[in-house]
Amino acid sequence: MPSWLKKMLGKGGNISKQTQITSDGKLTRRKTVENETDHLIPVLARLCEQDNSVQRAFLCSPKVRHICKMRREGGFCGYRNIQMMVSWVKKSGSFGHEHFPKEGPTILELQDMIESAWDMGFNSSGRVETGGIKDTRKFIGTPEAQALFMSLGIPCEARSLPERSDVRACDALYIDVADYFRSACPPEDETKVIQTDLPPIYFQHQGHSMTIVGFEIRDNGSANLLVFDPMFKTSPAMERLIGAFVKPSDPTRLLKAYRRGTPYLQKYKIFELLKLCITSPKQDAT
Repeated sequence: MPSWLKKMLGKGGNISKQTQITSDGKLTRRKTVENETDHLIPVLARLCEQDNSVQRAFLCSPKVRHICKMRREGGFCGYRNIQMMVSWVKKSGSFGHEHFPKEGPTILELQDMIESAWDMGFNSSGRVETGGIKDTRKFIGTPEAQALFMSLGIPCEARSLPERSDVRACDALYIDVADYFRSACPPEDETKVIQTDLPPIYFQHQGHSMTIVGFEIRDNGSANLLVFDPMFKTSPAMERLIGAFVKPSDPTRLLKAYRRGTPYLQKYKIFELLKLCITSPKQDAT
């Protein structure tokens, strides 16, 4: 890894502070990180509500943050998705949140944590396969994410969804993700758009990974995953909708960047999912 990249990854995105007017007319100071966006889930929920082609939509907890790559960093999508999962852990105060720094963790810190997980015997074959990842640009995937969370005592479940003779991989993926979100909803609830408290899902296919934040059923019977893709930065149009109640003229256009449907997914024969199986300690105490 070149020294300039190591320095950039160790520092993280540039931080700025802006004064904004809230929906109730008050002034507030908002800290922003150039490659991170908070409060996007409520915006997606409103767009799904306004899109007449959506029959039903389910979304994960609004506490997850969209984190994308920085300019010139290259392909660190696996790390960026781990950061998105960690953003939920930290903000929800779930088991294991104390293991992560107040800001971050950075990609370099995640590399150290994964190497430590291998030292402890969690999915340690990854070290043999990669030759080690510290201070490198080597790709990581679901096994490394699973090793990191397991080494910190954060329960998680990883599974593979291959294509079978009777079921396409994308259909198996739809069923699994739909069941996940529906598990948090009362059967009698027929609300069009449902926001849950569920964690997001780490999602891997050949060559790329994303973070699943929702699932939707269209009025024509088709389905979409709703994802945060670390390859893409939040658009200015989406940022303008955060904390605002302006009705966009074309919600479908804004949702396009977050939808992954059959035309995209059917190209792949196998998928991997990693789900965090945790609740808040406070919730357990009650």
